[in-house]
Amino acid sequence: MRKGWQSMTSAWNWIGIIAWIIVLALVVWVFHHIRVRRIKMIVERKHTFEWGNLLITAVELVVSLGLLVGMGYVTFSNQVNLTDSKDVKVSYSVEPLVLRVGTNGSYYVTVDRGTTKKPVHIYNYWVDGAKYTVSSNKATVVTNLSQVKVADAGIPWSQKQLAKEDRKHEKAYAMKLTATYQPSFWNGLGMHVGHQAMTRWLIRVPAQSFINTADVQTN
Repeated sequence: MRKGWQSMTSAWNWIGIIAWIIVLALVVWVFHHIRVRRIKMIVERKHTFEWGNLLITAVELVVSLGLLVGMGYVTFSNQVNLTDSKDVKVSYSVEPLVLRVGTNGSYYVTVDRGTTKKPVHIYNYWVDGAKYTVSSNKATVVTNLSQVKVADAGIPWSQKQLAKEDRKHEKAYAMKLTATYQPSFWNGLGMHVGHQAMTRWLIRVPAQSFINTADVQTN
């Protein structure tokens, strides 16, 4: 099953590979054609300038540039619609947090504060047998589920599922969202199929007192 999935995703992504080969070959041909046409104009017709030749050159360059920009946008654009199941598959995983003890009390999460030059915060949290570090660009820490819709607007966290995890893990857990590109023509054109489109963490703690900003420890 896994081999079949890998071969299918490879087949979809070949759409983008072939498209890039065609576009790059076209760009090379355009520059070659411009050079050949200019040589003929000078050698055969004894002209150094012709409006018709300039117009053809302009059209060829515009078309080539447009194809390059279009392929670049499709390939490197990171925009994703998390609510469209045909575009991405969204999955979730949950791990309960492990309580730590420091000089300033017990905590589930420590925060390395950013600077004025680099305002991104770094969150450290512990689960059974492991420590994880994520940036505030990809993670949100909440002490109340009502904060989720405001802090992570646009991210499809299920309030029903979060409430269930609250009861199961005593309001101390990390939920990870992973969005993977689904097989489709446009995802194949961008060579995205099977690749991760986004990862996002929601770190739930019972209260603000369980977030340590002053006693950051490494383990």
